[in-house]
Amino acid sequence: MVLWDTEQRAPIRMMGLLVDPGPYAVWEPGVEKINNLTPQICSKYGETDERALKYVLSWYGSADCACAHNGTNFDRPLLDTWAARYGLDSQKSKIWIDTKSDIERPPRDSTRLVYMAADHGFLNPFPHRAMFDVMTMFTILNNYELDPILELAKSPTRVVKALVPFAHKDLAKARGYFPVYENGNFVRWELPIKECKLDKEREYFRSMGFDIEVIR
Repeated sequence: MVLWDTEQRAPIRMMGLLVDPGPYAVWEPGVEKINNLTPQICSKYGETDERALKYVLSWYGSADCACAHNGTNFDRPLLDTWAARYGLDSQKSKIWIDTKSDIERPPRDSTRLVYMAADHGFLNPFPHRAMFDVMTMFTILNNYELDPILELAKSPTRVVKALVPFAHKDLAKARGYFPVYENGNFVRWELPIKECKLDKEREYFRSMGFDIEVIR
C-alpha cells in the first residue's frame, strides 16, 4: 500500500507485507513461478487475512480516491469480496483510477505495466512484488495531469464492436481493436472504451465510412 500526495507527487506513507489468506486462497499450479510465493512462505511470513484487510481499509478510508493498475478487473472486485467476507465496508462509492485504462495511450500501445514503465524511461526492478508495482504505477502517473485522468476514471467503460468488413480489418487493428473468436471462428473486432470517448470514436469511424456498435 502507498498513500500518495498528488500535490507533492510523492509517497507519504508506505507498507508492504505478505498476507496469509488461509483456506480462502486457490493456489493455481505454477503460480509460484510468477511471484515466487507459496502457501508455506505466506503462512510463515504473512499477516493474517482479517488483520491485513483492516490495515488496507484504514489507509483506503483516508484517501480521496483509489488507484490500481487493472484495478477495475482485479483489485476493486477483490477488495469488495474481501471486505464482504468480514462484514466490513469497502466504500463502493469511492472513485478509482485505473492506470491501465484511464491514462491516454496511443492505439495499440501496450498497457502492461512493465512495458508502460519502459515507454516512460525506466524499469521496475522487482515486477510482481506489490510495493514495487505500485511505485511503478505512480511514477508513470506522475507524467500526466490528474484532472483529465479523473474524468476518465469517473466515466463507465463500454465494450464496442467495430462495424468494419474483413477487408478493412487494418482500420480496426490500428485503433487497438482485437479479434474475438467463438468456437474457432472470428466473430467481431472489439475494444473497451470509456463512455465519454464514444462520440469521438464513432466520429472517427464514420469519417472512414464505417461505424461502431456498443455491445455492453
